[in-house]
Amino acid sequence: MRAIFPCLALLAATISTDAGARDRGDTRFYTRPGSAMPFSPAVRAGDLLWLSGQIGVAADGTVPPSIADQARLAMDHLKDSLTLAGASFDDVVKCTVMLADMSRWSDFNTVYVGYFRPGRLPARSAFGVTGLAFGAGVEVDCVARSPGQPG
Repeated sequence: MRAIFPCLALLAATISTDAGARDRGDTRFYTRPGSAMPFSPAVRAGDLLWLSGQIGVAADGTVPPSIADQARLAMDHLKDSLTLAGASFDDVVKCTVMLADMSRWSDFNTVYVGYFRPGRLPARSAFGVTGLAFGAGVEVDCVARSPGQPG
């Protein structure tokens, strides 16, 4: 558990709205232009890439009622974060899934598995929560191995 806390503190301390990547020693913070959100979508620390949790919010700020649609959007947002940092779902080694309604677990899984190659599913935890940002039904975060140091 101790190893996790410094990484969480590192993520929480990162607030940036510039485009691209910012270096800080062996840590790189990937940001999106114009984002008002108080976190980096991806942070490379050493050989690991930490992806911030993503919810299924549409570009217009709405959350679709369907858990399958939310799952697709959340996974697409994770794909965008991976791409921003020069990685892909092939590099993901661990995911954490938070569901506001655990009875929707199989609906989420149906969408989730389509983002990974057969036989190449990352380790995963899933748990129920009492609430997520914007009233979302699902949030997913990931850890990936770092395939390189893109500019």
